[in-house]
Amino acid sequence: MLDFSVTFLITIVNIAIFVFVMKKLLWKPMRKFMDARTKKVKDELDGAATARSVAEELKSRYEGLIAEAEREAEGIVKEAVERGKEEYKAIIAKAEADAGGIRRRAEERADYELGRAHDELAAEVAMLAVAAASRIAGRQIGGADDLAEAEAFARGIGAGRG
Repeated sequence: MLDFSVTFLITIVNIAIFVFVMKKLLWKPMRKFMDARTKKVKDELDGAATARSVAEELKSRYEGLIAEAEREAEGIVKEAVERGKEEYKAIIAKAEADAGGIRRRAEERADYELGRAHDELAAEVAMLAVAAASRIAGRQIGGADDLAEAEAFARGIGAGRG
């Protein structure tokens, strides 16, 4: 059986006194320290949760801003493309108008040069015809009236062909 001696009882009493003293002296400071530590951890967790919600809110706001900026960029690009197409059409229209004007002036110039060459040729043919007729007739032909009549005849021949 168990034998409880006086030493055992004294040890039990000592332990009880020690626990009582420790409870009175150390329990409050230790409890205060533990409560402060718990409060600090809870505050940090609350702060982290708040920071997380703020960060998520900022993230969603920035994502919205980025999406809006992308839409604006697409709009700007579309607008620039449209303006480019309009500029292209305007440049092509101007170039076609300029080319038409150049072509028209070249045709007018060619018609003028052709008419001038035709007149020169008619005058030369008339002089040759008058000279040939003078030789054949054996007399002097070549007055202003004869030359004008020969020139009109040469022009009439050229007009009939051309």
